[in-house]
Amino acid sequence: MSTLHRTSTPEQQPIEKHRQERGHDFYPSADQLAQIRRIYGTDPVPTRDKSLWLHYFTGACDWWIAEYDPATGDAFGYACLGDPDNAEWGYTNLADLEALYSPSGITRGQHTDTVRLQPRVLVERDLTWIPRPVTDAQLPGRATRA
Repeated sequence: MSTLHRTSTPEQQPIEKHRQERGHDFYPSADQLAQIRRIYGTDPVPTRDKSLWLHYFTGACDWWIAEYDPATGDAFGYACLGDPDNAEWGYTNLADLEALYSPSGITRGQHTDTVRLQPRVLVERDLTWIPRPVTDAQLPGRATRA
C-alpha cells in the first residue's frame, strides 16, 4: 500500500518528510517533471530507447525512472535492489521511496558484550543524473529486456 502522496495545494510539490536530513529536494522541479512521460507513456518505445529521467539511490539500491504520474506519485522504471541478477522493470511510488527512512545508530546485541551498527537508510535523488536512454545508462543486470 502506497504512502499518501500529499501536497499542500495541487500546484505544489508533494510534502517531503525527510527534506532536512536529505539536504536537497527529493522531487525534481516542475520543469523537469513536465519532460517525463506519464504512466504507460513509453509503452510503444522499445526498452533500449526509453529515456531514464531520474535516478534515486540508497546503499546498494537504485531506481531509475522512465515514467511518472505526479497526481499519484506512481512511477515506472528499472530497479536494482542490491542484486543485479534480480534487477527488473516495474512500478514503484516516489512517496513510498521518500518516506523510506531508518536512522543510523548503535544498539546493544543479544549478548551484553556485543553491539550492532545500524546504517542510515534514506533514499536520495541523484542530483548529477543527466537524462539518457537505457542503452547509455550502463544499468546493472538485464536492463534492455522488458
